[in-house]
Amino acid sequence: MAVNLQRRLDDRDNNFDVLRLFAAALVLWSHCYPLTGNVEPLSEVAGATGGEIGVIMFFAMSGFLIARSWSEDPDPGRYFLKRALRLLPALAVAVAFTTFVVGPLFTTEPLVDYLTDPETWFYFVRASLLVTISGHLPGVFLTNDYPNAVNGSLWTLPVEAGCYVMVAVLGWLGIVRRSSLLLAGSVLCLLALTPLSPLATAVGDTAAGGNTLIVLQLTGTFLLGALFYSLRARLRLSWLVLAALVLLWVLTWDGEWTAFTTVLLFSYGTLVLAFRTPASLRRLAAPGDVSYGVYVYAFPVQQSLSALWGSALSPGVMFAIAAPITYALALLSWRLIERPALRLRRRGGVQVRVV
Repeated sequence: MAVNLQRRLDDRDNNFDVLRLFAAALVLWSHCYPLTGNVEPLSEVAGATGGEIGVIMFFAMSGFLIARSWSEDPDPGRYFLKRALRLLPALAVAVAFTTFVVGPLFTTEPLVDYLTDPETWFYFVRASLLVTISGHLPGVFLTNDYPNAVNGSLWTLPVEAGCYVMVAVLGWLGIVRRSSLLLAGSVLCLLALTPLSPLATAVGDTAAGGNTLIVLQLTGTFLLGALFYSLRARLRLSWLVLAALVLLWVLTWDGEWTAFTTVLLFSYGTLVLAFRTPASLRRLAAPGDVSYGVYVYAFPVQQSLSALWGSALSPGVMFAIAAPITYALALLSWRLIERPALRLRRRGGVQVRVV
């Protein structure tokens, strides 16, 4: 039996925190393969990695929740304050941890040279301000199976921030409330990933082109999440529809339509799981909303393990060691950085509810 989304949204009873934790764990698990010099089995079969699926889930949830945040309080100042409080304080601390704890432990350069190298400080400043693409620290992780990369997960954050700006612009133009325009935008982005678009063929085989397609995929996913929010009064959450999308995804595995069907399945499926799974699952996230911390700390923890043990690590062993360490760091981040930052709800005497 299908359930109306608006009815479930009104009662605020959902498992988004659990799904965010699952998505972050999926990214951590997926990265264990390339960071130990292995190929992820799921990518060979389905043509999509667990990390890609986890990131798609993040962007679908984010599009849905950010559209709700704007619709409930369409004030640009408060909107961007909420977004900044959610992203930047915890990111700055995670980048500082990577730069001034992990870096000195694993750099091949003398400590004084490392700390006085302008590249060290450039990385810290730029990554703390969401310029997180292609960042590396001098002499760090040079001989790993995946060399030079310090925190490869952070590349999605500027894309996410760009989507926040997009929602503000679309909201100011009144488009966030117009389902037809959101549908057109998400379809245009996602069709670019399919054989129907010449763009996929023209740029898909180049590094820059591949990055373009990934950004379009994530932007389309985010818009799809926003579209679901705008359709909340009419959208039904059905296990039967979800099963049909799973079948469609399996039928298109490792083909030209995989990227498209992956977004459809895991965007809609995330909402179904958020609102139609047992409330008891929320116990998994009871210690705190640690998903963001898991996301920003996992990669440097995994690279550190790779630097220590090298080829002796299998993906399973790396996950078994990295997961609890990362969770502990994420829990500290939530309790000492993120939760206090989210409590900063007053600016200029205006109450701000952070979503």
